Amino acid sequence: MAVRTFGWVQEAYIIENLKKVVEVFVAGSKVNKELRSKTIPRLISKENGRDVFIRELAKSENGIPYVHLKGKGTPKGYTRGTAPCSGIIQAALPGQRKEYQSDWPADSYLRWAVSVGFLNYDREKDRCSISEEGRRFAESVRGSVQETDVLTKAFMSYPPVCRILHLLSNGEHMTKFEIGAQLGFIGEAGFTSIPQHMVIRGLKEAESDEERRILLQDTEGTSDKYVRTICSWLKQMRWVEQASKEVAVRSGGREYKEVLGQAYQLTLRGRNVLKYASGTSKFPRVPKRVMWDMLATKAPDKDYLRNRRTYMIQYIQGDYRTVQEIIEFLSTKGILELEETILDDLRSFINIGLNVQKKGSSYRITDEIIGLEIPKGKAGGAITKSNITLFKEEVRKRLNHVDHHYLILMDLGFDGKSNRDYEIQTAELLTAELKFKGARLGNARKPDVCVFYGTNGLIIDNKAYAAGYSLPIKQADEMCRYLEENVTRDKNINPNKWWEIFDSRVEKFRYAFVSGRFTGGFKDRLENIQRRTKVNGGAVSSRNLLLLAEEIKSGRLSYEDSFRLFDYNEEILF
Repeated sequence: MAVRTFGWVQEAYIIENLKKVVEVFVAGSKVNKELRSKTIPRLISKENGRDVFIRELAKSENGIPYVHLKGKGTPKGYTRGTAPCSGIIQAALPGQRKEYQSDWPADSYLRWAVSVGFLNYDREKDRCSISEEGRRFAESVRGSVQETDVLTKAFMSYPPVCRILHLLSNGEHMTKFEIGAQLGFIGEAGFTSIPQHMVIRGLKEAESDEERRILLQDTEGTSDKYVRTICSWLKQMRWVEQASKEVAVRSGGREYKEVLGQAYQLTLRGRNVLKYASGTSKFPRVPKRVMWDMLATKAPDKDYLRNRRTYMIQYIQGDYRTVQEIIEFLSTKGILELEETILDDLRSFINIGLNVQKKGSSYRITDEIIGLEIPKGKAGGAITKSNITLFKEEVRKRLNHVDHHYLILMDLGFDGKSNRDYEIQTAELLTAELKFKGARLGNARKPDVCVFYGTNGLIIDNKAYAAGYSLPIKQADEMCRYLEENVTRDKNINPNKWWEIFDSRVEKFRYAFVSGRFTGGFKDRLENIQRRTKVNGGAVSSRNLLLLAEEIKSGRLSYEDSFRLFDYNEEILF
């Protein structure tokens, strides 16, 4: 069975291109005919599937293999920009610098068409075929009332669209970061959002227009990308309008003001269309299309989470259930969970766009849910938890004061591709959730995070590794260099003067390595750093960092005493 992920869409923006993708499956359509007679013979070689694709398009009603649609990817010796055309959807969509798209945008458009119900996907055969709604869309006249009606029903069946419209429905003018922070599953990798104050401060401190441009283009989390993509559809539907917003934030004791261009407001048309989601108009509420894949993306144990959430949605759809009843029902499926986990999932269902009602201590989903089923082969063996998930559940029940959003640190600490997000969320936990001053620095020749409180400062290096972190000597040397630079504070040695993050009153410094877990001889390297620099420090896992934060926020541990934990050159354990 092929591994495909549907339900969350990035980098697919243009509704007219979506229509071309759907029209591919109608043998008599202009798009289909041109592909067979002109485009594919010109763009695709025989070795890359030309003749097979032409035959399949002639019988497209029977469905087409997914790999034939999206393409083979980038062959060895090529870049994404120079890779040959090897997929039907690649050929159907023009690229910016060439006649066809690469396989990534082609795949994004396919996932969009499947996620809103225009294409059906057969998991066992790994094939796509056109749905009844897809045919209506393909056969509608561009710009017609019928086309608008089909698109309205499709988009209102897609929960994240409803979530964004609801967030804007109170009249707020919101940036993609403000929306992204409230979209997706709580405390889970795959749903990151860049803190807006960090972006504003970065823009204010940028030293050139080019630095500002790069910051605006490249700084966004996964949820922020979903917002930007979905809002591009809503703009074309004239449900939202994009308008710059001036944002003021306080960070590091200073106020920063900047204008962000990617901000959105609900239009009157958007407000009216929300009636389809709430069922308050003469039109019946549109059923929500929820795909199994959208119930977890990058988190460890994705299939486990998807199954648990599928069972929960099915169980509380239409009937009020208490948390204890949900726990008991899940246990019949071999899933043992705590109350805190269930409550976080219920809050997350709202965050992805489902209508969850609460009456007393009971909950129900009022939407009609369609398209949600556990794939064959996934219902049994996938019902297991990894150690990461077990540790996460154990910490979740102990976080009574710290926002559960920060549980994402436990996923990120083992994801070597998410170092930036790991640094950002560590800084946010310490500065936004707690009362430390400081920020993420995280650029070349700077520590990842620096925080301080009163006269105490902490220099932090985040290290995300799937198999744990052993603190190699090269990275111990790097920490030694930071500690020495902090003593000499010589701009001729390091002109970026990163140490200016600390207040002038800070006189006692420690250091910390933060990772998912620590392995090997890391303790020897900690002691080596202390001998070389005469500065004490320690190692703290994501789990123990969260428990440390809980101790501080609950008042059981003072800020002063929290720094003393780093005086022993060993791992800090709770």
